[in-house]
Amino acid sequence: MKQIATMRVSQAAARYGEHAPMATACCNACRTCVQTNLIGIAVGAVSYAGVAVSRFLRRRNF
Repeated sequence: MKQIATMRVSQAAARYGEHAPMATACCNACRTCVQTNLIGIAVGAVSYAGVAVSRFLRRRNF
């Protein structure tokens, strides 16, 4: 039984080894996209807050 389990594990490792470069490239690309989107959302939120504060201060005539 141990030989069968070892053989299955080695086959799974070989299959993963064939696709490992693709998996790494995909994860790095997704990480970059998510990071860029989060930075964009943060900049947009800060800009919106600045506009909201300036409009509030204009209405109050400060």
